Amino acid sequence: MSPVNSIERDRQFQEAGANEHRIQQLERQVAQQCKDWETGAREWKRLHGHQQDLAEWLIDHATNDAGRVTKPRVDAALGGEAFIPCSFTFIAKGRKYHMSLVSTVYEVEEL
Repeated sequence: MSPVNSIERDRQFQEAGANEHRIQQLERQVAQQCKDWETGAREWKRLHGHQQDLAEWLIDHATNDAGRVTKPRVDAALGGEAFIPCSFTFIAKGRKYHMSLVSTVYEVEEL
């Protein structure tokens, strides 16, 4: 084998090794991203379930049997707990409601 062919073959082996190493790095990154995504998705589902439970509780306390808002402010009973002001909508009793947390009292209005 000529020295030129040997050098070319060595270069190709080095390229192949570098490519294999890069592929392994990318596979590890993809696996980590999948793991992170699955963890985030589970947390999102858990929080969404809590939001649904909260919405149903608020609507039960703020509306009459016909679904009309009779008590537009519902104390969230958070006491000294930390809270994050937020708002969200929810459909229940065939109606769409908007809930807003301001201080520790939710405001409920039919949309």
